[in-house]
Amino acid sequence: MRIAIDGPASSGKSSVGRLVAEALGIGFLDTGLLYRAITRRAIDLGWFTAPITAADVAGAIYEQVRRDLTELARTTDVQGSGLSFTMVVGDVTLADSQLEAADVELYVPAVASIASVRDALRAVQRNVASRGGSVLVGRDIGTVVLPDAECKIFLDATAEERARRRALQRGFAVGSSEHQAILTSLIARDAEDRARPVAPLVAAADAITIHTDQMALADVVQRVMAEARKVAR
Repeated sequence: MRIAIDGPASSGKSSVGRLVAEALGIGFLDTGLLYRAITRRAIDLGWFTAPITAADVAGAIYEQVRRDLTELARTTDVQGSGLSFTMVVGDVTLADSQLEAADVELYVPAVASIASVRDALRAVQRNVASRGGSVLVGRDIGTVVLPDAECKIFLDATAEERARRRALQRGFAVGSSEHQAILTSLIARDAEDRARPVAPLVAAADAITIHTDQMALADVVQRVMAEARKVAR
């Protein structure tokens, strides 16, 4: 069985997906890490010198950068299996801590908006899904990467709730300046993800949408498991 879980940033996709995969004994891949890996390498290679948006990177001035990023995407792969995958770009293996850095967070929306990058990474994602049962999480899994997935889930929550969760996860007090900065960032990321012309963030027509504002993580996992069991019968 292939389970596609999509949703906006900090909607709980990765946490839910990993727990579902563990419970079912199948593989798990957070596809967002592929885009983060490419972004990390581009930053380390000095390709970005100032913050950019998806609109910026689509312009003529970034044509060579788009080509270079696409070449990086073509050399990107995942190593490992099951619940443990490592991102590799060319001959460089990247640790999860490198992918979660603040500078990666700043640039990854623009990198993920490039059609040729997404095209190159789609093959990697489908390869993982073809290895047997799997849970893939991202923003276009049910609509583009695995449109024929047996089970499609779209996790959603208000930006306010997602910001609250992320703030607490990072050790910031609710209502703090850090919390407000997270909320502002999430709102901007949502707008960029939903408006991009390539693979925009949207629930697949046949996806089950789960609104998680008032739900505990364990309850969301159980709901996804129940939906997966329905199609496995």
